[in-house]
Amino acid sequence: MNILEDCTQAQREAITYVDGPLMILAAAGSGKTRVITRRVAYMISTGIPAYGILAITFTNKAAEEMKNRVRDLVGETGAWVSTFHSMCARILRRDIHHLGLSNDFTIYDEDDARTVIRRAMDELNIDKTRMRPAQVKSVISNAKNEGITPADMARNARDPFYKAVAQLYERYEQVLPAGSCLDFDDLLIFVVRLFRERPDVLERYSRRFQHVCVDEFQDTNHIQYTLARQLASVHGNLCVVGDPDQTIYTWRGATIDNIFDFEKDFPGAAVIKLEENFRSTKSILRAANGLIKHNTRRKDTE
Repeated sequence: MNILEDCTQAQREAITYVDGPLMILAAAGSGKTRVITRRVAYMISTGIPAYGILAITFTNKAAEEMKNRVRDLVGETGAWVSTFHSMCARILRRDIHHLGLSNDFTIYDEDDARTVIRRAMDELNIDKTRMRPAQVKSVISNAKNEGITPADMARNARDPFYKAVAQLYERYEQVLPAGSCLDFDDLLIFVVRLFRERPDVLERYSRRFQHVCVDEFQDTNHIQYTLARQLASVHGNLCVVGDPDQTIYTWRGATIDNIFDFEKDFPGAAVIKLEENFRSTKSILRAANGLIKHNTRRKDTE
């Protein structure tokens, strides 16, 4: 199959633009997944080593689908196709010792993390009827992804709830590393820290991954975008794909500002828009676009 077969002109441009920073703005139903997978396949077909390509998406299911599509196109599975968290876990298994922690660390899931918080609440005599461990974990997670430390939270706390959470946050951050444990947020945070403290390690990975692509860019948070910029620090070949009208992870710290900041952070970046919808009828598209415009006008007047 020809990699550019049945692609629109805009899709072809996005697939074949491989050198330098690129932002692809993909409207709903515009063939975003096709473009990402064929872009990876195109690079491999032009002689770019598969092991030098990193494609990041948000779910294991999406990553597996992407691998299968690339395999169908070029019979190649050597590219790193991964979620942010899986990628960071692989990096830390090899290099976390540079931060003084064991490479044989344990990854805590949400239940494990809430258990630590419950114990901390008991140790600090914090009444569990005032707050739920899941609620505390959510606040801590958001703080981590925004780069807010326990000290920052304690300093800025203006009510008893956040003062208590700041105490729990501090204790939580003591318990996990002491037991050679990381939670899911730590996987990203520790890689960002590793790259900042060990420029030699960052350079190794940035030279390894000569082409970096981030899917669902509108759903990235501050830490994830920082990580993407770090990985592109040597070559600048960062491709981000997103739709500003489809942000769904704001509750997890996702910020649409990353899309607006991309061109500032990568001057001269190419921007390609995929606007033709292949999934919806014209009447549905008119209704959806009208709703988006109405909501945009309403926000502008608020």
